[in-house]
Amino acid sequence: MAIATPLTTSGRFIVDAHGKRVRLAGVNWYGASEDIGVPAGLDCVDRSALAELIAEQGFNCVRFPFSLWMTEQTVPVADQYLLRNSDLSGSTPLQVYDACVKALTDQGLIVIPNCHLLDFGWCCSNDDTNGLWFNDRWPTAKFTAAWQDIARRHAANPLVAAMDIKNEPRHATVGGHALGPGWGTAAETDFAAVYTSVGNLLHQINPDLLIICEGLNYAGDLTGVVSHPVQLVQPHKIVYSMHDYSWFGHPEGQTQAAYFQQMNSSGGYILTEGIGPLWVGEFGGTASALSAPGGGGTWWANIQAWLKEYDVDWCWWAVNPTHGQSSTPGTSHIQNYWGAPEPYGLLTTDWTDVAYPAVVSMLQAMMAPRTGPGTG
Repeated sequence: MAIATPLTTSGRFIVDAHGKRVRLAGVNWYGASEDIGVPAGLDCVDRSALAELIAEQGFNCVRFPFSLWMTEQTVPVADQYLLRNSDLSGSTPLQVYDACVKALTDQGLIVIPNCHLLDFGWCCSNDDTNGLWFNDRWPTAKFTAAWQDIARRHAANPLVAAMDIKNEPRHATVGGHALGPGWGTAAETDFAAVYTSVGNLLHQINPDLLIICEGLNYAGDLTGVVSHPVQLVQPHKIVYSMHDYSWFGHPEGQTQAAYFQQMNSSGGYILTEGIGPLWVGEFGGTASALSAPGGGGTWWANIQAWLKEYDVDWCWWAVNPTHGQSSTPGTSHIQNYWGAPEPYGLLTTDWTDVAYPAVVSMLQAMMAPRTGPGTG
């Protein structure tokens, strides 16, 4: 069923144009933030067929990472990366990105662009110099301008309904100085301030957009929201975002109660106190292991239980069964080669079918909203 846009927020919920709860339940499709600047898989599958496959599983949104570097490339993408999308021959990376956005929204999927990196490459680490919205190669003005361009390019497409402003805020070295991210600090690295300024600028272009604000320390810490919530000129448009993986400070054998307490104190309180919606924009694990009985250990059991108990919006990392080429940002050191297996991916290596139906079934069990307007 098509989602009635525009989306807004009502207390802790995202709601559609009729005021009915929308629970974002999606997948990440990455590659455009990597070395070649194009989403992975376009050499294997027609983009419209991939969009249809995603929608057929019941997902309603796709988080779609890009890099600032990608937005500035003017040389056409090599045809070898577009073999099953030959109509895109001669297109720049940004034109390929736009075409994929259209293919996704043509299937009724919400698309959420995300500035994953400033440079191209593989995210993330504390020493990749990409933890803030600026570094020695990319000033704040270019970050802002790139977002304004993305908003303009898709302003006429109502299913490009949200913008995820900056992936996994973290430490970075800029100008030889180690800088840490802040929240409400009024310092040069204040993410609450940049979410406010960029959000207001994007709303001048498209006032319907949701503005997604990731927490500090790899999107694991939203504790600053309680004292410094992000407030835009346009009301009811802020969604907060966390990421979570098994290595995000979760001890082996962590009890469900301890996990719930950890997640709620880090950001889940935003839901329970009715401050706003919360979206887990990334979580995932090795799909083959999760498919086995008891696979994934206590973390996988705990996060499923938490997402269900608190009716949280979410987005799996990733749909990709294979990587694009990705280097350490700002270097020539290649971490992943084009076509290398992505163990967290849901699809077969030819990108044409689901490889791990057991994992997809577990995700499908968390898609329908249990609470909120219009769910009774």
